[in-house]
Amino acid sequence: MPRRGEKPQSARVSGDRLGALLDAAVDPIVLIDTRGRITGLNRAAAAVFGYNEAEVLGQNVAMLMPAPYREEHDAYLARYMDTARPRIIGIGREVVARRKDGSTFPIDLSVGEFLSGEERGFVGILRDITLRKQQEAEIRKTSEELRLIFENTPTAITITDVDGHVLDANRACQALLECNVAELKGGRHTDLVMEEDREAVRAEFVALRETGNRFSREVRYRTRDGHVLYAMLHAGVARDAGGEALLMICEIVDRSQLFEATREAEELRTRLAHVSRLGTLGEMVSGIAHEVNQPLTAIANYASAARRLVLSGDTDAEELASINDKIAVQAERAGQVIRGLRSMTRRREAVRESLDCSALIGEVSKLIEFELRARGWRLLISLEPKLPEVLGDGVQIQQVLLNLVRNAIEAMNERASDDFVTITASALGSAWVEISVSDSGPGLAQEVEERLFEPFFSTKTQGMGLGLSICKSIMSVHGGELRYRRNLHGGAEFIMRLPAVGI
Repeated sequence: MPRRGEKPQSARVSGDRLGALLDAAVDPIVLIDTRGRITGLNRAAAAVFGYNEAEVLGQNVAMLMPAPYREEHDAYLARYMDTARPRIIGIGREVVARRKDGSTFPIDLSVGEFLSGEERGFVGILRDITLRKQQEAEIRKTSEELRLIFENTPTAITITDVDGHVLDANRACQALLECNVAELKGGRHTDLVMEEDREAVRAEFVALRETGNRFSREVRYRTRDGHVLYAMLHAGVARDAGGEALLMICEIVDRSQLFEATREAEELRTRLAHVSRLGTLGEMVSGIAHEVNQPLTAIANYASAARRLVLSGDTDAEELASINDKIAVQAERAGQVIRGLRSMTRRREAVRESLDCSALIGEVSKLIEFELRARGWRLLISLEPKLPEVLGDGVQIQQVLLNLVRNAIEAMNERASDDFVTITASALGSAWVEISVSDSGPGLAQEVEERLFEPFFSTKTQGMGLGLSICKSIMSVHGGELRYRRNLHGGAEFIMRLPAVGI
C-alpha cells in the first residue's frame, strides 16, 4: 500500500511515461488546465521560451503571449468553457509567441482538449515558423520585384501558356500595340502578328515548346489603329525542374525606326549609285558617241547604196537583201549600245532577281571595249562554263563592274606594263560566284590600299572619292563583298564576290 500523499505505483509509472513522451517530442508542447494555468511543458518548449518548468508551472499561459493575445486569451477560454464553441481548439492557427527575454516569434499553434478521469485540460503543440515566414517574405519580395521589373521594363513583353495564349502583358506591350491587357489575355500571341507572318511564327512556337531552343525573328505586328509595326520577336520557354514546359516569354523589340532609317539609307544609296552611274557614263560620252556613230554612218552608207541601186533600174533582189541585212546588223549594234545606256542611266527602284553573270559581263563589255580599243588595249574575258546565277539588281552589279574596269583603264593611263584588262568569273563551289577585274597598271601604294574604300578618299585630282565606297556598299547590300589585292603583274585586282541563288 502506498503511504499517505504518495501516488500509486501505476500512477507514477504513467506520469513518468507521459513526461518521457512529452520530452521526446520535437515540437514544443504546453499543457494547461481549464483556467489557463500551465500544468506542464516539455524540454522543447522550455528551450524555445527560455523558461524552466518551475518558473511556469501554475502561471497563466498568457505569460507566453505578447499583447494583444495576452489580454484576449482568458476571455476566449472562458467563452469556450461556457459555450463549448471553439475558436482555435481543434483547428489551429498562426499566432505570435513571447520568450522570457521579451522577444516574439511567429508560431503555428494547434490546441486540443483532453479528459482523463476527472481531470480536464488542453494541450498546445507549437511550431516555430520564423524561417518559413522569412522565406515567405523573401518570396513576396522577389515576386514583387519581378512584378515591378515586368511592368516597368521598357521592352514590350508577353507571357503565354505553352499553347501561345497570352496570360499577361506589361505596360510597354500595351502601349506598343495600343491595347490594354484585358484585350490581350486569352488570345493567341500569333493573332497579334500580321496574317502573312502568322504561319512562320506558329511553327517557331511549336518548335520552342518541343525543343526549348530560343528563337529570334523579324515579325510584323498590326496595332489597333491598323498601323504596321516592324519588330524583332525574341521568345524563350520556362520549364519546371522535371523539364516540363510551363510558360513562354516573348519580347517584342520595336524596329520601326530602324526599318525606316534603313529604308531611307537604301533610298539614299540608290540615289548615290544613280548619280555615280551618270558620272561614269558622262566621262565615257565621247567614246560612246563614237561607238554609236560608227553603225549609224554604216547604215547611212548602206541606205545610200540601196537607193542608188534602185534608181539605176538595175535592181538585184539578192543584192538589196544583202544590203538590208547589213543595215539590220548595224542597227542592232547601235541598239545594243543605246539599250545599255538606257538601262544604266534609268533611275528605278532596286530589284532582286536571278541574274546570269555571263550575260551581265557581256553587256558591260559592249559599253567598255570601244574605249579600250581607242587606246590600243585589249579586254580579255574568261568565264567559267555554267556559272551559278546570283540574286540581285543587275544594273547595280553592272555599275560596280563598269566602275572597276574604268578604274583599271585610268590606272593604265598612268603607266602600263602590258596592254590588257582581264575580267574573269568563276564559281566557288555552289555557294559563291567570284568576278575579278585585273589591270596592267602600276598597282596601289600601301597607304592607299588601307584607305581605298573610305568615302571621299581619292587619289584623283578631280575625283570625289565615292566610287569605290558606293561599289562596296552595293556589294554589301547584295550579301557579298568587294576586295582588293595586287595581281601577279604588279597591277591592281578587284574581286567581287556574290552569293549564288539558293544559299
